[in-house]
Amino acid sequence: MVHSAAPADGRTIATGLAALAGTAASTLALRGLTLRPTVFTHIHNAGHDIAPQIHLPAPAAPPTEENPDNAHPPQKR
Repeated sequence: MVHSAAPADGRTIATGLAALAGTAASTLALRGLTLRPTVFTHIHNAGHDIAPQIHLPAPAAPPTEENPDNAHPPQKR
């Protein structure tokens, strides 16, 4: 509509200005639009308990005659 209504000498500039104005108007209108739902997460805890101690598991017992290391020998197929 802008292109057809503008005088022949300024049609390009008028069309460009109209496109710029439309872009600015839609940017301002859609600025607060979001497609993701708003999720409010309220975490009310005292915080994390950080302890500097290091706890290592007990080492495995060395193999004995009652508990050999090779409990499952390889099988032939």
